[in-house]
Amino acid sequence: MLNFFKKFWSNEVIEFYCHPNLNGIIPEPRPAVKSFPDWYKSLPPVDNTGRDAFNGPIMTAKKCFPLIDAMSLGYVMPLCGDLHVSTNDTLSEIKLHHPSNIKVAEFHNLKQVGGRSYPGYPGQPVKFINHWIVKTKPGWSTLFISPINHFKQHFTCLGGMVDTDKYPKEVNFPAVWHTPDFDDIIPAGTPLVIAIPIKRNSFPKKPNIRKMSQEEMNTIGMIQTAQSSRRHVYTDELREKR
Repeated sequence: MLNFFKKFWSNEVIEFYCHPNLNGIIPEPRPAVKSFPDWYKSLPPVDNTGRDAFNGPIMTAKKCFPLIDAMSLGYVMPLCGDLHVSTNDTLSEIKLHHPSNIKVAEFHNLKQVGGRSYPGYPGQPVKFINHWIVKTKPGWSTLFISPINHFKQHFTCLGGMVDTDKYPKEVNFPAVWHTPDFDDIIPAGTPLVIAIPIKRNSFPKKPNIRKMSQEEMNTIGMIQTAQSSRRHVYTDELREKR
């Protein structure tokens, strides 16, 4: 398994490394494709209770490649150790406990996120401590966002982007805690954020906005006709294989 990850990450764009004392101790970052949400993994690929326009079984979201491609993008940054969290019914009290000498979480000051205007108010924002350094090639930054389509997490990490080619240092993840009356352990390895390498300045600041051309209208019509004549047009004919 370790050899697989080494091969997977033997590229020039992004790498992850930690202090030698933590190597082999804390959970490793992993491809997001290895961490699909449980609701999606348990979804059957077809719904046999009905029929589609071709009189075949109705395909579910399990067959939706736009979902699959989005959830496969990037790398999971995991919680570095077990964390016990307890909250009261109003979230005015959040307690964190981790007996290990490896710190995994602490708090931000409520004033740093606007006090009463903070989405998690009256609870303090949790700061998950990340012990992995993310290093990208020159000209590339890293976008850190909450895991895509993971709806059952008790917290949401705030999104951010760091110029990880110029800042080879640990990046921590502030989060809004959602669940009141919670008293349980968040296990090590729990996905915190997805790290996605982004080529800097690859997006124009202002998009082109215009009306559709006749040629583009004809293209849409051709796709619609194709989709009415056979299944999987996007998946088999238009989508670039990953």
